[in-house]
Amino acid sequence: MADLTQPIDISSFNQVAKKYQKEIKPVHMLAAAAVLQYMTPKSGVRNSLVLTKMDKGSVSRKYDGTFKGDKTVGTPEQRTLNVYPVVAEISDEPEKYRRTFIDEIYTEGVAGGDATGHKFMKWLANFIVQVASEELYYAIWQAKYQTGDTLMDSFDGIETIIAAAIANGEITTAKNNLYDPGAEFTSANIGDKLKEMWRGAHPVMRERGGTMYLSQDMGDMYDDWYQTEHDKPPMVDTAGQTTLEGSNGKCKLVRLACIDNQRVTLTDKSNLKYGFDKPGDMKNVKAFNSGNPYTFDAFMKYVFGTQIESVNYRHFRTSKRYDTASGS
Repeated sequence: MADLTQPIDISSFNQVAKKYQKEIKPVHMLAAAAVLQYMTPKSGVRNSLVLTKMDKGSVSRKYDGTFKGDKTVGTPEQRTLNVYPVVAEISDEPEKYRRTFIDEIYTEGVAGGDATGHKFMKWLANFIVQVASEELYYAIWQAKYQTGDTLMDSFDGIETIIAAAIANGEITTAKNNLYDPGAEFTSANIGDKLKEMWRGAHPVMRERGGTMYLSQDMGDMYDDWYQTEHDKPPMVDTAGQTTLEGSNGKCKLVRLACIDNQRVTLTDKSNLKYGFDKPGDMKNVKAFNSGNPYTFDAFMKYVFGTQIESVNYRHFRTSKRYDTASGS
């Protein structure tokens, strides 16, 4: 049996992490996948990537035997996906990790097993990536690139991008990509207001379908509203509704814990992008010698960012917020 009273062998850890890298899932495929599954990945982004969405123009007319050259296939809308460095760091006393592995993981359902270094180190590498993924989940929507040293300061999340686009006039009620509910959403009004928001969407979106991204609290409000509306025979299951009533199943409801306000965003998976360079960067945990014999020190570095490809009314609509003083 491995001597678990000794410091973790750094070179051995790095060898094991490399050997089992195919079995270690990257950050964006663990807890963060709960939100990233509703977005579209763009790999190979090292600094930035210009996203271009073409809004269809007009090319057809009645034939009269002449070429007029007055038609265009479309108008490009360009928005930039920026990625920024993110680092996950660990400097901790290793004995508790060993106990966690032996007492809670390795020995579960195993009799007479040998808690070898490989099994322990493989688990430790996986666990570090899992923790980093859970942290990323909450940042995807709310992060804001600014001075600071936390994950929330490291890139612009979806809510930050929306707020900036409203501030600079890209998203307005006049352009119909900003829906004004007139007041805060409540359990008494949310169903009617979400239907109004959906029915005011572009006909193309209403035909092909869309997704409303909202907080878990607002999802609960919708369930309460739905229960009140259907509180009569025949009774139906009113909890955890996944589509908007009155949308003919075309409007999905996605509830996310990383949304912490009353903003409802209507778009689709293809329009929400997240960028990174290489997937391997998001699981490449490396240990190093910090000079402290009592700690285990390791890090993982990758780049990450989010962007909305188009805020045009044809592809996107969001609600004005009334849970803030500004009502943005």
